[in-house]
Amino acid sequence: MNAFAPAFVVDKSNVLGYTARAVKKRLRKKYHVGEFREIGFYFTIRVQDGDSLSSSGVKLLTALDEECIRPNGLDCTLVQGEEGDFFVAWDAHTARTTEAQVRVVRDWLGARADVEKFAVSELCDLWHDPIG
Repeated sequence: MNAFAPAFVVDKSNVLGYTARAVKKRLRKKYHVGEFREIGFYFTIRVQDGDSLSSSGVKLLTALDEECIRPNGLDCTLVQGEEGDFFVAWDAHTARTTEAQVRVVRDWLGARADVEKFAVSELCDLWHDPIG
């Protein structure tokens, strides 16, 4: 037997993401597969004045958190990348974000006059799907 053979098998054929077969619970948790997948979505926002750290940008982000993110059972974090800031949101309680939660965020951002431009991704596996 090959000493470098994988200790577990990951089945990538599932449409929703990774599922684990014949994997110990400890390894499923470590690799975020099976019941330990974290489903969420990404979104970006461009504020009218162009700076998300300006006073109007901070007010928008505060309102987003207080009116949309927390009341809908979501958690959100800011990630700064080479192409600017984007946010990652996921269900705070079960790590199983729903399409309804994505729609609420999309609708809230679309209704705001102080948001110049925004984009919201579809649901994805936050550990294994590429950011896009």
